[in-house]
Amino acid sequence: LRLGHRRIGFIIGHPDHGSSHDRLAGYRSALRNHEIPFDERLVEQGRFDYESGYACGRKLLSSSPRPTAVFASNDPMAVGVLSAAHELDIDVPGELSVAGFDDSPLARHAWPPLTTARQPVTEVARLATEVLLRQLQGRSDGDVAHRLQAELVHRVSTAPPAS
Repeated sequence: LRLGHRRIGFIIGHPDHGSSHDRLAGYRSALRNHEIPFDERLVEQGRFDYESGYACGRKLLSSSPRPTAVFASNDPMAVGVLSAAHELDIDVPGELSVAGFDDSPLARHAWPPLTTARQPVTEVARLATEVLLRQLQGRSDGDVAHRLQAELVHRVSTAPPAS
């Protein structure tokens, strides 16, 4: 959105995974905050794997008008979108921006290198350990939610939309 994209495709992760719903809610919230109407034709259901990212990418990139950017709920699905774009002869990032989530090693080694959201893995592990220790000591906090901030890692796969 900060680069100027307004027609952004989104690939949801596995339907049974809680983070898939959270990431979709974040996508919808970001659109709402920028006064962009939600368009269900820009959303595809993935499964957190390369194959579903590729299939969803083919579908999104074959639509008309196609999105100028695609955000996938994890890096393997985003790399699937990169492959679909390559097969369809769509230049990334010249004609399409692609971003993922997790900052896996795959993101650094993809071509082009993938812009992605890096999770604070060390902080997640620390909090999970604290929660587990409290539970083992019989001092459970119940269903307390912890929200941690992801960091956007800019790489070559994103650019402003072509005019």
